[in-house]
Amino acid sequence: MLILLNLLAGVALLVWGSHIVRTGILRVLGADLRDVLGRSTNSRWRAFLSGVGVTSLVQSSNATAMIVTSFAAQGLLPLTSGLAIMLGADVGTALMARILTLDTMHVKE
Repeated sequence: MLILLNLLAGVALLVWGSHIVRTGILRVLGADLRDVLGRSTNSRWRAFLSGVGVTSLVQSSNATAMIVTSFAAQGLLPLTSGLAIMLGADVGTALMARILTLDTMHVKE
């Protein structure tokens, strides 16, 4: 029972955190959101790099997926750009996992 409660609490924190990030993005960018999304996703490579960058900042490809899904559902983001962002988010997660597991404290004598 405790495991189920911990799982539900983790899911609730993920949804709440994604909502906070999405709300923050909407407040900061406001009316310029369409322009910013249009510029950062006008090509597949830019959308891919945007996905890598966003995932590096929020440290969660699930949060990126929820934000991208929300923007695509509102019509702010085309589906092809959303898919490229998600591919970038997956790559960003793999890169960040690799970077965070590097042994930086190991010193050769």
